[in-house]
Amino acid sequence: MSPLVKNSTINNVALHLLVWGILFAFPLLFSGGDFPKPNIYLRTVLPLVFTTFIFYLNYFVLIERVLFKNQIVLFIFLNLGLIALCMWGEDWVRDMIPRNNPLPRPPARGQVSSGFRSFYHFRAAFSMALTVAVSVAIRITQRWLKSEAERKAMETEQLKSTLSHLQYQIQPHFFFNSLNNIYSLVDSAPEKAKDSIHRLSKLMRYTLHDATPEQVHLSSEIAFLKNYIDLMRLRLTDKVDVQYDFPEDADHTLIAPLLFIPLVENAFKHGVSASQASFIFIKMRIEGKRLIFWVENTNLPKDERDKGGSGIGVENLQKRLRLLYPNKHEFRQGVQDGIFRVDLVIDLNV
Repeated sequence: MSPLVKNSTINNVALHLLVWGILFAFPLLFSGGDFPKPNIYLRTVLPLVFTTFIFYLNYFVLIERVLFKNQIVLFIFLNLGLIALCMWGEDWVRDMIPRNNPLPRPPARGQVSSGFRSFYHFRAAFSMALTVAVSVAIRITQRWLKSEAERKAMETEQLKSTLSHLQYQIQPHFFFNSLNNIYSLVDSAPEKAKDSIHRLSKLMRYTLHDATPEQVHLSSEIAFLKNYIDLMRLRLTDKVDVQYDFPEDADHTLIAPLLFIPLVENAFKHGVSASQASFIFIKMRIEGKRLIFWVENTNLPKDERDKGGSGIGVENLQKRLRLLYPNKHEFRQGVQDGIFRVDLVIDLNV
């Protein structure tokens, strides 16, 4: 049994003991300080004894095994029989108790009119029926709360599974693009290719190990982005201007891992050219509880036949943002005057 379930069970038992303890103590609380005679006290608490019996017989047995099995008619008849039996038992016990006290007492057979006794029995039956209704209400409420808790737990697990799947999709997509870049250097610049493999190993270590928690320090993400940018720079010519600006103090900010790499990847894929001047500008800043990130690059869309990437990066990112930061993010991208720009704003006050 888990600690949470164990504590809940203990709390339920304590609550039941408290409620019934107060009910059984009522005769003492209103006795004026004098402990009532045993026969008077027993006669006073006798209805509670049978009420408690009906309550827990329903609570632990009948509701679960009959009512929740959709045997409603059987449940009603069983309780009618149970109420009749308890009323007969209560009358029998009352008649067995000595009635030599001056206090008002419940009516005995042959001592009151049938009309008054019928009213007394109606009141007793109504009280017991109300006890059954309360027991049913409590059990239905508990069952609903348990179902809600299980549903929320299932939704949480499904959300985690979906996020893990989306995050793991990033890795092959990321490595595929990186290996393509390294492959292009093998013949033309073997030393750069070796350096690229070394840098890629560091990036792989981060994605496979350091980026596994639900949140990481923003400074770790920034270091990862810088390493990736340096890796990509190895294959660029002097015609490509790459600049970035990241906040220096980012140790105290937490963020979901690998959110920005698809946007940076996209900039290198569609924003650089080996034959003409091009640029990539990357900037991030923190304003209060808002993280603002944007990328600008020369708009040089690849030919549709170019298979340099799977094309899932940005789409994957948008799905993750909807799951991780619902109604707490803004994402925009577009082309203006030959410049492609993407803006991402995240409200970190989650």
